[in-house]
Amino acid sequence: MSDRDDALIEVVDLVRRHDLSLDEIAAALAGDASFAARRSSNMVARIFGYIGGTFVFAGLAIYVGMRWDDLGSIGRVLLTLGPGFSTFVLALVCTTDEGFERAATPLFLLAAVLQPAGILVMLQEYSTGGNPMYGVLLMNLVMAIQQACAFWARRRTVLALTTVVFASGFFVAGFDLLEVGNDLVGMVMGVSLGCIGWTLDRSRHKSLAGLLYLVGATSFLAAAYDTMRRTPIEPVFVGLACGVIFLSTVARSRSLLVVGTVALIGYIGDFINEHFSDSLAAPVLLMMFGFLLIGVGAAAVRVHNRYIKAQPGASA
Repeated sequence: MSDRDDALIEVVDLVRRHDLSLDEIAAALAGDASFAARRSSNMVARIFGYIGGTFVFAGLAIYVGMRWDDLGSIGRVLLTLGPGFSTFVLALVCTTDEGFERAATPLFLLAAVLQPAGILVMLQEYSTGGNPMYGVLLMNLVMAIQQACAFWARRRTVLALTTVVFASGFFVAGFDLLEVGNDLVGMVMGVSLGCIGWTLDRSRHKSLAGLLYLVGATSFLAAAYDTMRRTPIEPVFVGLACGVIFLSTVARSRSLLVVGTVALIGYIGDFINEHFSDSLAAPVLLMMFGFLLIGVGAAAVRVHNRYIKAQPGASA
């Protein structure tokens, strides 16, 4: 499926979700004056709404900071967790009204910042001590459940993102409490995020796939390199980086391509600098090997197009 096919699917999905008619779409594409006026007025209203909301929460934050020492435990919890939960409820309400639907995304993001802070403040005020990581674990668990339930009900992309973030935070905190090695955690989380990105890439939330591919591949390769460095299996890292580049062609992901390429170049550069810093033969051989790979790849594509793809009965 090409990018044009993907775009067409998204357009059809938007038309059906918002009950748009062909006449409305044609008028908008033709530059109808009334559509342009509505678009301009909506943009102005949205800008002023964002700026106004920013001032409101900035004022609230400054007030809380100034009066923090004078507040009791209940007051501190109410002034941190209260606005966060209220913002989350307001975001849910906005998703039910088409006129305020665009405001839901920034409200969900703001709630995802305020609520964890409020939960941590509540735990700090009413806990009896112990390892603070348990508080982080509980906070991420509560937020992951809330965001997952909201995502299940509203199917918003921003809620998919926050669910992944808090679920990842929960597992990272759990691994830390279990004293699992950082490199193993990095590789496990990297593969997990890559799998989630692969799933989202084939859904209506594919805009998140690139970010998850980037974070997952970076985490996996960084942890793998730290594990293999200065060991007999260090050259295996080249295969892992090449594997990420291969996956980028399968997933059609620029993020995977960039991470795999940077990792491969970085490793080769570090290897040459360490073992062949005074020799010009190594970079020359690398360039020759690179040109050879390019030629082999081009030949493979020509063979595929001429002798495999053209065969009517050939299997995929």
